[in-house]
Amino acid sequence: MSTRGHWVTGRHLWMRWPWNVVLAVLVLALVGGTLTWVLWPEDTSCADGVRHVGADRSCVGVTDGSFHFSDNLAAVSDLIHTQNAAVDQDNRSFVSIVYLMNLVPGPDDTNTPDSVRHEIQGAYAALYEKNNTLGGGDVPRIRLLLANCGSTDEQRDATLEEIRSRVGPQHIVAVAGLGTSTDATARMIGKVTGNTDSGGLQLAAVGSVLTADTLAAIPGLVRTAPTNTDEAAAAASFLKQPPYAALKVLVIQDARPDDQYSRTLGKAFLAAFPKERLVGQVEQYDSSQEGVATAFATRMANLCAVKPDVIYFAGRGVNLPSFLAPLKNRPCSARKLIVLSGDDASQAAQAAGFGEIKETLRSGTVRLLYTGLAHPEAWEKRPDAYSAAVRDDAAVLGKHGYYHATFPLEGLDDGQAMMGYDAVSAAVKGARTVGRSPGANGRVTGSQMIQIWQSLHGVDAVMGASGYISFANDGSPTEKAVPVIEIGADGKVHTLAVSSRTGTPFVPRKD
Repeated sequence: MSTRGHWVTGRHLWMRWPWNVVLAVLVLALVGGTLTWVLWPEDTSCADGVRHVGADRSCVGVTDGSFHFSDNLAAVSDLIHTQNAAVDQDNRSFVSIVYLMNLVPGPDDTNTPDSVRHEIQGAYAALYEKNNTLGGGDVPRIRLLLANCGSTDEQRDATLEEIRSRVGPQHIVAVAGLGTSTDATARMIGKVTGNTDSGGLQLAAVGSVLTADTLAAIPGLVRTAPTNTDEAAAAASFLKQPPYAALKVLVIQDARPDDQYSRTLGKAFLAAFPKERLVGQVEQYDSSQEGVATAFATRMANLCAVKPDVIYFAGRGVNLPSFLAPLKNRPCSARKLIVLSGDDASQAAQAAGFGEIKETLRSGTVRLLYTGLAHPEAWEKRPDAYSAAVRDDAAVLGKHGYYHATFPLEGLDDGQAMMGYDAVSAAVKGARTVGRSPGANGRVTGSQMIQIWQSLHGVDAVMGASGYISFANDGSPTEKAVPVIEIGADGKVHTLAVSSRTGTPFVPRKD
């Protein structure tokens, strides 16, 4: 009986518990937690100066190398961070150069992860050389910042605002790299070089691989790469020489509306090449639409009908596999054919489908050539067009130089490292020229950098790995050396010749 009473007492106590209070507390806790989750600001930080932006939450912004935008760039980012830290500990004056581009390209981008890595490695090689040798002076010291601008206007604008916040504290005077020749790139550069009164950053800009002629209209921008007009003229000059002088040419043109590179490359070639040696109508495709390979496959019969000896491919390297794969199955497959393209063809070796390119080349009836931006064999083909200080075996990019010792598994064949090196070298020469000018006392600003660009020509040309860089008033290099490169069936590349717009690359006068 006592046991039963115990259970009754326990049950009555349980029933008398103030459950209305408990439920109220639970409801308040639930509501409070929900409100906290809804109202609390989302954590968008990736690292200091870098944050998630956009629907894909890409990490965009600026770093001194301490943050890795991707595993692909981890090793070179650490090296850059080490150099920057050494400058931070130095008492001498310094300036910062921002290397700005989409550092994490996606599968639909015109750049590849390999080409981006090589370009940043070349930029780092220039940073190391300028801070650790005396050939180009030693002040101001140079810091290199990496900026990932992502792939959308929202991400680009967020990155530019982060750069703006660092201009004063980190003495930023120039932005280098800048990606490829697209409408979006042009808009971004306009904001980089634009006057601060109109919302711009008023920083000097130096493009590494920008070739579209339309970009010459942007004040404050210089480019280390030849323009598409120069590349096309160099290609035309090459095809006027034996054994190519009598060959007939068909032009294939990418009509993608936002790609200034492809658009201006085809137009420039048509203007430079003799009309009587052109066959058929210009064959167009649009790489922004689906079915590119199918579009090429349907053109094979027409291609055979007009019987070209050469096809000038005015398109991106990432689209070359889609063209060359059906080319091996063309009805006239026994007829020998040369495919000649612009510098972006250097990306083909790193693009998906490169195996199919090699398969077509192994047929023995198709050759793939392109006018490149840079290649180390060009130094041997035409040594007078390149400074000995850059092409010497012991130079930073030379056979026994710092680049190969630091990145033993990498090469210079795609030209990206050489162009990254040249872009930073040009920015450093500009900064040090301003810094030693009368009354400067080492002080350098972005506005002064924009002013100094016009003086870096002739005997004051930049000694680039890709050739002497003598800036014209529109920021384009004058008579820039253009190597004509062949991709072999084994995937290896070789320089066949070195040309220019007139056929003779610029060399500073010695007298």
